Order: sequence, then structure tokens, then C-alpha cells
Amino acid sequence: MKTSYYSGRDFWRKNSAWSYKPLEEKIIREAESQLKVQLPPSYIDLLKEQNGGEVRYSYFNNRINMYFMEGIDIDSEGRRLGILSSKYWIELLGLPQHIVLLWGEFHHYIALDYRSGPTRPSVVYLWKRGTGNRQWGDLQLAPDFDTFLSKLYQGTKDSKLFNIFSPF
Repeated sequence: MKTSYYSGRDFWRKNSAWSYKPLEEKIIREAESQLKVQLPPSYIDLLKEQNGGEVRYSYFNNRINMYFMEGIDIDSEGRRLGILSSKYWIELLGLPQHIVLLWGEFHHYIALDYRSGPTRPSVVYLWKRGTGNRQWGDLQLAPDFDTFLSKLYQGTKDSKLFNIFSPF
């Protein structure tokens, strides 16, 4: 069976049970201001199509199944949701500073990595190692978000998923 990589169309699963309200320019500006970063233009373009939710191209490197991607939302009560909750999770779990979480499952995360500066982030995979100073392992998946997108593909239930003891 031929692997189908993301090529700029049909990223989001239609009729997804979850996504945030449609994205507005005001929310993008507020998110970048709060996070103190410049979000990748291609990420913003995806969120303008659908503001987060389940994705059709969920597999990366035959090891990671990122079945959803976070959007941006500020609910009616002022709570920061989606990528705006990154700071909360960083503090709670001891994740590295200067990242923006795109996907996660408590012990595994994919994030935009701004540790080199507030623009042009790489994309990293983080996994829980244990406790102590280096409790999170990290591996660069792509030098930028566009490259990361180009490596996502549609998988099947038979795809070999992530092995916690051997990330790559």
C-alpha cells in the first residue's frame, strides 16, 4: 500500500468531534503576544481552515501517532485553551521552557521549540524519561514546521507505533 504524505490539502478530519471556535486575527495576535513568539505561517493557515482537532495525517516516522493538533482558544470565561495552555503544562510537568505544545499525552509531546529564539521554531518530540534534572528527553523531528508537515502521513492500525524505550 502506497504511503500518502500530507501535500497541503485535507489536513483535518472532517466532522471531528472536537475543535475550537473559528480562528480570528485578534486571537492569533493575542496568542503570539502571550506566548512571546511568532507562530509559523503554515500553522496559522491550518488553524484558519479548522482551529485544531483530529488530523488525517497523523503518523510521523512510523513511530508517532499524533491524532490531533491543538488550536488556539480563549473561552467565554477567559481560560486559555489549546496552545495557550502550554505554560500550564510546562510548569505542572516540568517540561522544557520556551516550547509551544501542539500535541500531547502526558508522557509524550510534540512541540514548537523556541529555545533558540522567538521566531522560526523547530519541531521537537518530548518523552518522559524519569525524574531529576533531565526528566524529559527531546529529539528534533524537523528544523521547521513546514518540513514537519511534509513528513506526516496517513497510517493504518498496522503501523508500528512509538516504543517508549527506543524513541527512534
